[in-house]
Amino acid sequence: MKRIGEHTWIFPLESEKDRPNLGYIRGDRMAVAVDAGHSSSHVEDFYRALGAEMLPLPDLTVITHWHWDHTFGMHAVHGRTLARPETNAHLEEILYRMKNDPGFSKKFLNSDVCIRKEYAGGVPLAVVLSDEEIKKDTVLDIGGVHLHLCYAESPHTEDALMVYVPEDRVVFVGDAQLGEFPTWRMDYDKLHLLAGQIREMDVKTVIDGHWRPYTKEEYLDELY
Repeated sequence: MKRIGEHTWIFPLESEKDRPNLGYIRGDRMAVAVDAGHSSSHVEDFYRALGAEMLPLPDLTVITHWHWDHTFGMHAVHGRTLARPETNAHLEEILYRMKNDPGFSKKFLNSDVCIRKEYAGGVPLAVVLSDEEIKKDTVLDIGGVHLHLCYAESPHTEDALMVYVPEDRVVFVGDAQLGEFPTWRMDYDKLHLLAGQIREMDVKTVIDGHWRPYTKEEYLDELY
């Protein structure tokens, strides 16, 4: 675990398997994770790292967007999960394809070398919807720490959710700044809207899904 602030940590990314940074925020009443990771193995590694730091397992896991490396560990997390309705709609589509296309799982597993490494040895795909949905910007009081769950303007996906921790001046943005998957086409209007959202926040550190922590200034420079 890498400590970011008084209440905030990350379980750092792993490029070989395209595992993103997983966030962790501890309040007096509950602990919250940001994203569920690539697989049950990813979750197990995360929880093992928490245990090594004597940190409790999360009571809630918040999802930043629907992509598999952020959601396919949801079935294995401790506590409840929370995502936007649009995120669940994408996951429902994947579940439908898994049920109705016998070759879907194999095609998915063969689509990317990082996915093949994550699911080596015949590990099956397991996809679930979140337990709860967030339908508007919301503030969670987890005991001395407040989590601002903010709908994000993003060129990457239409279901992007940011987790802002004002007490630590940290915001988790998932993959919000990337181009649209799978073409990676960039919508610069949405990118500038995202930059405006970040600029208005009193943040010191921006946690991106697949890179080291940025300062606010570094992140905004990346967006322009």
